[in-house]
Amino acid sequence: MQSLMIKILGIPLALVLANFLFRSVDFEFVQPFIWITVILAPLGVLLEYIMVPRISYGKQLAVDFATSFVLVYLLGLVLPGVTISLWGSLLVAILITCMEAMVHKHLISDHMDHSYR
Repeated sequence: MQSLMIKILGIPLALVLANFLFRSVDFEFVQPFIWITVILAPLGVLLEYIMVPRISYGKQLAVDFATSFVLVYLLGLVLPGVTISLWGSLLVAILITCMEAMVHKHLISDHMDHSYR
């Protein structure tokens, strides 16, 4: 549950940061932030339940990066008021993966009972 709350707060923050920092990312409305968060956060937690006990840390980050990249780009194409290029979705995926790296390190280092056992 702690991981889900971090993602619900972190993903919109990463999207807002990308919106202000990168020219290739442009969100005109608030709704795309909500939709991307609603899709990525539970999917990220599901991937953690599946991956953390089974594969290495580097592979977890690679899967998180690929998932974030593809979903942000596809949702950017589908959602109204979003203009995002491949380069922009790559940069957003890097920001989200950095957040995921800290979450995974926290979960692994503190040996938290995250119900993947």
